[in-house]
Amino acid sequence: QFWPRNIKVFVGNLPATAIAMSDDEGFEDGAAFEGMAKDLPEGIQKEIITEAETSNWKRPGKGDEVTVHYVGTLEADGSEFDSSRSRDAPFVFTLGKGEVIKGWDQGIPTMRKGEVAKFTVASEFAYGDEGRPPAIPPKATLVFEVELISWISKDDLFGDGGAIKSQLEEGSGWKNPKKGEEVRVSIRATGEAGIVEERPSFDYVLGSGELGDLEKVVDKVLSGMNKGERCCVKCAKKYVYKDAAHGAVTLEVHLEEIYETDDVSLMKDGSIMKKQIKEGDGYEKPRDGAKVTVRIENATDGVNPLPGFTGPKTLHFCCGDGEVCDAIECATAEMKKDERSVVTCTAAAKCSEPRLGLAGVKAEKVVLTLELVDFPKPKDLWSTPGYEKVAYAASRKDVGGKLFKSKRFELALDKYKKVIEFLAQTDRFTEEDKIEAAELKRLSELNKAACYLQLGEPLNALLACNAVLKEDKYNVKALFRRAKAHFERGEHVDATNDIERLLALDPGNSDAKALLPQVKRAQRAADKESKSTFAKMCTGFGKLGSEEAAKQPEKPAPKQEPIEERNLDMASVSFRIDHKTEEGESIWVVGAAEVLGNWDVAKGLPLVRQPPKRDLEAMMAGKPQPECHVWEANLEMPVALGRVEYKYAVRKPSGDEIEGGDRHVLQLAGMGAGRCRQADQWRSRPSPPED
Repeated sequence: QFWPRNIKVFVGNLPATAIAMSDDEGFEDGAAFEGMAKDLPEGIQKEIITEAETSNWKRPGKGDEVTVHYVGTLEADGSEFDSSRSRDAPFVFTLGKGEVIKGWDQGIPTMRKGEVAKFTVASEFAYGDEGRPPAIPPKATLVFEVELISWISKDDLFGDGGAIKSQLEEGSGWKNPKKGEEVRVSIRATGEAGIVEERPSFDYVLGSGELGDLEKVVDKVLSGMNKGERCCVKCAKKYVYKDAAHGAVTLEVHLEEIYETDDVSLMKDGSIMKKQIKEGDGYEKPRDGAKVTVRIENATDGVNPLPGFTGPKTLHFCCGDGEVCDAIECATAEMKKDERSVVTCTAAAKCSEPRLGLAGVKAEKVVLTLELVDFPKPKDLWSTPGYEKVAYAASRKDVGGKLFKSKRFELALDKYKKVIEFLAQTDRFTEEDKIEAAELKRLSELNKAACYLQLGEPLNALLACNAVLKEDKYNVKALFRRAKAHFERGEHVDATNDIERLLALDPGNSDAKALLPQVKRAQRAADKESKSTFAKMCTGFGKLGSEEAAKQPEKPAPKQEPIEERNLDMASVSFRIDHKTEEGESIWVVGAAEVLGNWDVAKGLPLVRQPPKRDLEAMMAGKPQPECHVWEANLEMPVALGRVEYKYAVRKPSGDEIEGGDRHVLQLAGMGAGRCRQADQWRSRPSPPED
């Protein structure tokens, strides 16, 4: 991207010519726009290929929107690097605004409509000493064949001569206000008999309809103005005061300020909105944890001052540490030095600030006017050593923990997000720092999940837990918090699975034991409700054709078969594992129970290798069938055994054990008359610790 900050372009989608400019290059004294300007600097040579028609004597001027076709080549070897003709799409830009290279900004104004010219542009009027590799080499001289198709004078607001704008004073910056944005503006309308209307320095939202007869012209002219710009617009009667006898009217417009309004709330829910009323210095904002000085000028409910407010008052605090209310924290973090802003908060709890006398504020809306007086220049942490980054991230995580304990969940969540973001790139870290950074990110993801659960966002909590379990599938905290997230989302089966998996790893986990009955009760209630809904549907369907059914004789009730009693002392267990073996070898289950051989492989449970599924497409293509290495067996086991450890063992045809996997855990308590499916994976990692 080689455009200025206000223009975005991707190389290849728009012409390379459009990206060949600098932020500060523009016109020199406007010489190229005076009359029949023919004199060009030595670095810009022009050769006319096709003359324009004699009737086309006008030339475009500064601020005009021109449309051209062009082909750009390198003078060194004649190779083409860009062309609007190959895309069959003319290129449109505004002269004198720095949207193209300096060679174009000075060369195009010497052309007339329909003219085709060749411009040879030295590097100082193009891409400079650095070039734009790989397309443009350093210090490259470029050749452009340009056809000036047309242009539109930007001074003619509507293209019909009914509203002609003349600039009286240039503005600053690059931003132009858009529909729906708020500005501070002064307007004076003068008719043939004198001043018709004058409105000095007032706030106005473009497109709001507040200006009546003046709105169409004012909105149009404001959309092309910069901050501080003054202009006058000569308007025909059809555009302003149509029903009055003011004749031709001249509007004088001064754009004093363009307000930037942003949602600075931590959850981006619109509860804290910041409107900048005075631009700050530079581009830097306070770093998280930096000491800042903020002046609170006033506090109102939008109309009247809030009772108890003790300001104006200057506060000193560490940004992001929770030393002030959320409204001030959020606004300060997004301000620049010397910036003044109006902060509107619609959540009273986020504006409770004892130091301002607003400890118990109850207003539906709180409006604070504040100024960021000072903060230290932030250190460039991105270029600091890895151990310093890890130390900084650890300190911010600790702050998040304190905020969580004080129930500042949104602010705590912000700390954990920033830790993860700050440690995203660890390529240049030492191995020790990488390990510490990974642990900090893991803990921050877990704490994110806890915050999201407190804030009533189970989906985001689930995503945070998944990020942890992707790296550590045996993480007990992640399993528990994901189970809670599933539970809150009404996904009871998934919640049960996570809890049972957790209890297999940590049978004594009291939180999981307490949550499991709640999940099962909720599942039974959901099942009951579903059955009730289904029964009502069936009843409704059953009434169809009821009159004909009433005429038929009743059939005798069928004999009911006796219901087989379930044995609550036993549970049906299915052992299943996917593990490749050699020819003649078999897999057995052996464990700490008599039915599993008491760790004696010879007395264990043999598994049966399952047949592979047929792949018809492979058969038709003459390809071999996929191999299947799944082994499975079923066994009735007493639930009184409770927690049972077991493992899978590979045996030779002779019966000798040649390979033993690591231990697994089976929990039979509470499984009476139930089925337990143990779909395991062969693992060699240490078993979960007893605690």
